[in-house]
Amino acid sequence: VLWNSGRPLKETLLGLYKTDFTEDLEADVIYTFWVKSAICTDPHCRREVPLFKDYIIAQKTPKIRYHRDATCPACKKFFDWEVQIASLIADQSLMVNAPRGSGGEGRPTTLWTYAPEPQKPRKKRDPWQTTLDCPHCRKTVLVQVPETKKPTKAISLTVLLCPYCEAVWQWRGPLPEKEITCPSCAQSYDPKLGNVPEKGKFRCACGQIDAIIASIRTLPQEQRLPIRPYAIQAYLKSEANHDEGDIPEQTSFIDRDPVERKDMTPNLPSGFLLPDNGKFFKRFTVSDMRRLQQAEALWEKFRDQLPFPKSAIPGGAETNRLQEHHYNFWYEMFSPRQLLALSTLLQGILEEKDQTLKEMLLCAFSNTLEGNNLFVRNIPSRTTPGGTAPAGVFARHDYQPKVTCCEQNVWGTVSGNNTFVSRMELLEKGINYRTNWSEGDKDSIDPLPNFVKADLQALGANEGISNLSGPFRYVITDPPYVGNVNYSELADFFYVWLRLALRETYSHFEPEFGPKFEEIVENTVRGKSRDDFYEGLSETWRNILQTFSENGLLIFTFHHNDKEGTVWERLLESLCRTGFEIIAIYPIHGEREASLHLMNKENISYDLIHVCRKRREDPRPRSWAGIRQEVRRKAREELKAIEKGRYGNQPLPEPDVRLICIGKCLELYSAHYGHVLDHENQRLPL
Repeated sequence: VLWNSGRPLKETLLGLYKTDFTEDLEADVIYTFWVKSAICTDPHCRREVPLFKDYIIAQKTPKIRYHRDATCPACKKFFDWEVQIASLIADQSLMVNAPRGSGGEGRPTTLWTYAPEPQKPRKKRDPWQTTLDCPHCRKTVLVQVPETKKPTKAISLTVLLCPYCEAVWQWRGPLPEKEITCPSCAQSYDPKLGNVPEKGKFRCACGQIDAIIASIRTLPQEQRLPIRPYAIQAYLKSEANHDEGDIPEQTSFIDRDPVERKDMTPNLPSGFLLPDNGKFFKRFTVSDMRRLQQAEALWEKFRDQLPFPKSAIPGGAETNRLQEHHYNFWYEMFSPRQLLALSTLLQGILEEKDQTLKEMLLCAFSNTLEGNNLFVRNIPSRTTPGGTAPAGVFARHDYQPKVTCCEQNVWGTVSGNNTFVSRMELLEKGINYRTNWSEGDKDSIDPLPNFVKADLQALGANEGISNLSGPFRYVITDPPYVGNVNYSELADFFYVWLRLALRETYSHFEPEFGPKFEEIVENTVRGKSRDDFYEGLSETWRNILQTFSENGLLIFTFHHNDKEGTVWERLLESLCRTGFEIIAIYPIHGEREASLHLMNKENISYDLIHVCRKRREDPRPRSWAGIRQEVRRKAREELKAIEKGRYGNQPLPEPDVRLICIGKCLELYSAHYGHVLDHENQRLPL
């Protein structure tokens, strides 16, 4: 479909993710950054207010190599000679250096200059030297290249947007507390102060401060806040990033492209310095808008011929937020360019005749959806050359509309989170891994210590378990965390796309949405209470118990930021009253360090893995005073092991400390459930 003449030409589709580096040189777009605008709620104003919390696009402290204390032969002064480009942009006219601290970490007062290190001459008698500009006397001088090893230093770089002229420029060094001046329009502003004074609020130039949701409510239900692009990160292949190997080669999926690819070593015009890895930030220009409009026109032309979900978003505990922000249909969560690319990919997958291959392609496509929509968030400290990609729609386990979002190149270049190319590569690795094992070629991969052969089925917890015949040695599961995550509502984001390819093959993809009624969860919108959750959980434990062998183990993970303890008390009751006892609890890091649940928050990052078995004998009575001392001792041992580096060397925040103590309490309390006594020998509840 990407290159058949009956569809949008492949060259045209790939060209939608291009940007002009210079007048005659194009670069691949990696990310396009968008911002929504609230409409002032003052009826006498009604101007559009860009919802920038700040004007920081990216922050990075790359490490570069340099020659320490190079000497100017003219003025005899010392400086750092940097042999790698410390930059996140390419235009030197938009690079501003802090008056103090631009020399890098540990070199705050040192002046510096950049010049590429020349190749070492083959003949020893030939001089190894080059010309560079002295930062002291400003003369161009000839210097000898030192033979000493080049150290590295970290350089603080910040890419900024100017709110006046929308230039994308770079500040080198620590950002000052006071205002800074844009090198393009000479306007001064505080880059840390945007139009969003606090979460969910916006400030208009007229002085009006109001809730963003209040602005949305002034619009018709079919209209959302206006959104526009303001910056781009792009990639240009050059000799530097090709030879040094810092950036991976174009992926094997792209290399199989029937259209010939040509390596390009650009001759950059004066005033441009391309970072070694080929990645750079730039403003969104008129030509970029023209390409975007071309994509929108193509989408309007071909949308009736391409598959995409046309269903309205139903109400629910999670989806109500979408409706509040005037997302009425699933396809409205995507931009026209994303819809064009994704629906074209899906059309190509539908044309695959082999059902197994089709479903494997759908796996890659499904993951691509997660990172290519208008709910993908840019994190400035992560969206960097060589850094981690933006956070997908479910980096938070909910539907959270973003006021600034990051549109990726759907096809994928050298960076990205769940681009189609990266998912195809992962799929290919999985196929190769399986093939190598099945063919006995265990030398070419890292072998696992052993395998367990398993029959995998997609079944509901209660109905599915009751239909299976035991006994089973292990049951491993991951129940919902009460009402924290409504999985079935979130799964519809993928379901509405996948059913377009699978509804004629599988009956469970025939309904418009995924099943909801059977889900064991707290969801007041669907009339499911917390009592319903624990009753459903208890029924699941009973069904599992009936399938067990005598020495069977139930293993599940659970966490909850429950300061009152009621969630943990009822979890323990649902287990112990069913006939289980907890024999061990293991804390394990359950969230990525960059998870949006954890960033700048005191949220739980650990899960508790519960290992349970059938209760073999009646619990013996024990005093709470003795259990409490043992809980403290075991919790301290666990915390000490963690802080020594089991999961990293960072001190644990208070919620994680509390969670680990809860785990040890559950472990010990479970062994004496119903027979834990207070100082008067009365039963002590959890």
